[in-house]
Amino acid sequence: MAGAPAGFRGALAAHALAKHYALGRSRLRPLLRGILRGDRAVPGAVDGGLWAVRDVSFALERGQSLGLIGRNGSGKSTLLRLLAGTARPTSGRVDVAARLGCLLDLGAGFQALETGRENAEGWLVLQGGMSRREARRAAREVERFAGIGNYFDRPLRTCSSGMQLRVAFATAAQLEPEVLVTDEVLAVGDDSFQRQCNRWFDRFLGGGGTLVLCSHDLFQVQRLCERTLWLDGGVARELGSSRDVVRHYREQVGSAPTGGGEAGEADAGTRHRPGEGSGLEFEVVDLHVLDAAGAEVREIAPGDTITLVADLRAVAAVPHVHLSFVRDDGVPVYGISSDMENVVPRSLGDDRWRFSLTFPDLPLLPGGYVVKSHALDETATRLYDTVEIPIRVRGEATRPGLVSMEASRR
Repeated sequence: MAGAPAGFRGALAAHALAKHYALGRSRLRPLLRGILRGDRAVPGAVDGGLWAVRDVSFALERGQSLGLIGRNGSGKSTLLRLLAGTARPTSGRVDVAARLGCLLDLGAGFQALETGRENAEGWLVLQGGMSRREARRAAREVERFAGIGNYFDRPLRTCSSGMQLRVAFATAAQLEPEVLVTDEVLAVGDDSFQRQCNRWFDRFLGGGGTLVLCSHDLFQVQRLCERTLWLDGGVARELGSSRDVVRHYREQVGSAPTGGGEAGEADAGTRHRPGEGSGLEFEVVDLHVLDAAGAEVREIAPGDTITLVADLRAVAAVPHVHLSFVRDDGVPVYGISSDMENVVPRSLGDDRWRFSLTFPDLPLLPGGYVVKSHALDETATRLYDTVEIPIRVRGEATRPGLVSMEASRR
């Protein structure tokens, strides 16, 4: 990893990065063979082995965010180590023009026999460059963030693995980097702590931070990252807007969204009927399908106008909601979440909220469908429940597909 060269005004950039691993062969042998033959050395040339990353380039300005996606073994973790400076590239370079922080191996360097407080203070001094006084002051914030009570002053070996990860994330979060490189840390701890971590990332990005996030949670990538890099076999398959790259990745691997993603996601959370409460922290308490006159309907004609109304209950924070149409054989048709529209449900008072969508001239083909609604938390990353209403579009299905599309003859 190198400092920023003259003229570089971004925050983080990778230039033709490549990393090669020799697999059980001596690195001296090809070098000696070349010397004996009188061959001239070729920079970057490697005999055999494995290219974990090859010819990857991108640049991030301050305040921008980049997601890394790909199958297991595609080179994501290697690329993160190259960006963090914990691995040296075989060729290419990394330019950094801001204070860099990494959340890769949470808890690395922690000692099981020391307390959470002692580990936090020691890590902040050694890894964060703080003075002892600064570390002691920061450890109080770590204690508050981790939220493990008296266990913070007990040896780590007496804490659960989830508690240890809470302490590790809360400690690393105190460094306040300008550029953050992180790997799957949003899976830390229980549900409430994950929401707390999400709020921390929102504050980090809102304050002008630059983020590189590697995750298999594609909805998180779309929510937090403007652009996404898809790695395939160590090579950049696609780099572009997160929504486009994630869609192409899903089409290629055939995976369903996670979290509160787009239409087609697998059901998650507690299933219950409209009008029934689930007792969850965030829940859909009612769902309505209304015609143009405001009457409740379960059967419509092709081209009718309908309105979906979802009523939610949320005590902890302002919720988000996901609404979707799915054909009765499970084929997804359309889905959207309130956060995708940059809106929040309307408050009805008493911890109740409402979100409604009107679909003029609904183009669904005749057949059976299911309207689904899911309650999401305030960060729109955790899905709590599933409420469904079956509907039917009258008529005979004479054409294949899902929707009717107007076309003119020429």
